[in-house]
Amino acid sequence: MEYTVKKNKGNRIAMRSVGVLFLLIAVVRFLIVVTSKERTNLLLTLILCAGGLTYGLYLFVQTWKAQAYDITYVFGDQTMTLKLHRGEKKIHYGEISDLGYVVPNENMDYSIIQIYIGKEQYILPFMGKSEAGKALYGMLQLKREEALEG
Repeated sequence: MEYTVKKNKGNRIAMRSVGVLFLLIAVVRFLIVVTSKERTNLLLTLILCAGGLTYGLYLFVQTWKAQAYDITYVFGDQTMTLKLHRGEKKIHYGEISDLGYVVPNENMDYSIIQIYIGKEQYILPFMGKSEAGKALYGMLQLKREEALEG
C-alpha cells in the first residue's frame, strides 16, 4: 500500500518568512539597545530579544525538516519506506515506538494516524477516508506487534 501526504509549499515559505522576520526584529532591537546610551529596561529588552531570536530560529529550522515536505509512505511486509524530499528512509516496523489514532470530530469523516519513530513524529491525515485510516492503523498495529514479538 502507498499513501502520500502533501504539504503546501506556501506554508513553508510563510513560516520561513515569519522566522526570518522574528530574527531580524530581535537582532535590530538588540543592536539599538546595545549602541544607545540609555540603559532603561535593558534586561527586559535583552530577554525579549533572546525570546524573539529563539522563536525565529525555531520556526526557520522547522521548515527544513523532512515533515515539512511531501512524504510518500510505502507499506511493505517487513518495512515501511518513506520517500522524502531528500531521499528514502526504510523503517522496520519494530522501530515504531508508538502509534496513535485520532478522530477529532465524530461528525466529520476525518482521522489522523500518528507514527512515532524515536523522537520524530509522522502524521498521516485522512480527509474523507476515515475508514482507510482505521484499516491502515489496524494493519500498522499488527505489523508492529509481529515485529516486536519476532
